[in-house]
Amino acid sequence: MAFRLEVQESFLKAIPRIARERIDRVVESLRERPKASGGAIHEARKNLKSLRALLRLSRGSINDEVRFRENFLFRDAGRSLSAIRDPQALLEALEYFNQRHRGNSEASTPKREAGLAFIEKLRSEIERNLVDGLPPGDLKRLLRELRDARRRTAQWCAGVLVKQENEWEVFVGTGLRRTYRNAKRLVWQFEVIDHLIADDKTWHELRKCAKALGYQLRLLKPIWPGMMSVLVDEIDQLTDHLGDANDISILREKIMREPYDPLGTQESEEIRRSLLQSLDRRKQRLHSEAFHLARFVYAETPRQFERRLAGYWRIWRSQNQVKVLRRPVEIDGQTGRQQGRQEILASSPS
Repeated sequence: MAFRLEVQESFLKAIPRIARERIDRVVESLRERPKASGGAIHEARKNLKSLRALLRLSRGSINDEVRFRENFLFRDAGRSLSAIRDPQALLEALEYFNQRHRGNSEASTPKREAGLAFIEKLRSEIERNLVDGLPPGDLKRLLRELRDARRRTAQWCAGVLVKQENEWEVFVGTGLRRTYRNAKRLVWQFEVIDHLIADDKTWHELRKCAKALGYQLRLLKPIWPGMMSVLVDEIDQLTDHLGDANDISILREKIMREPYDPLGTQESEEIRRSLLQSLDRRKQRLHSEAFHLARFVYAETPRQFERRLAGYWRIWRSQNQVKVLRRPVEIDGQTGRQQGRQEILASSPS
């Protein structure tokens, strides 16, 4: 099944079910043979992030101690895979500037060749630090922990008291408002100060909050697929911009920590400085575009946003209840319809 709610499925059943499916996908990615590829590791990390987003969303229904324990487990699992994925992301960021440098026909041939030599030197250094995969012992331990976590999902919502009128608030409303509010506060900070002078840590925090919201909305997508798809696409654009900007920041720090001088001349230092300036310009453009996207995504108050989606959910749930009751049933051996129950349900308030 997809990372989403299913028709006629209660949140009490959906949350553990979705968690088990996500954990299964992580395990499947890590067990890829002969060893997990870069793509498989990337998918595993995304699924771990979706699990953490699910925990945030359902915070109103999960004991804090349980939620903290599982969140730390998924967080640490993702971090253990970062040494494999992060260098790949740096190479992707470097390739962007490599292509731009190759396409710069206005640069003199010696200068362009020197720039390409600088980039190639940097690429070689990153590639030497590539990690091929987790050590067998670490992988075995991680898989065991994930399987243990899978078994515990059945108890995530143990003891929660749910009534029909508070199901949304307990399982979704509380967590959705918190996720939206955390990012809304950051966007407000960017409104008050010049967003171009905000530090990388704040931008990265906005990216994490937006990522979590995107995963949560994917889960809720069935309640109004068309509208939710547009919103999810906007959030994906926002997080893509912020992800690219974050990769540039990491690449810049690496260049600053390990300055290269492939030619041993003053010209090579100028090339290095030119690359850093190019990185800064690219990051600034990405942040500006991300800021304008974020203003649209987070235009509402957390309460307005959550209440709007709650309204969609109530309509979706009531419509699907009517559809189920309208299915043909066998009455005394003949096909009939539960007409009376249809009318009662259709006339009841959502």
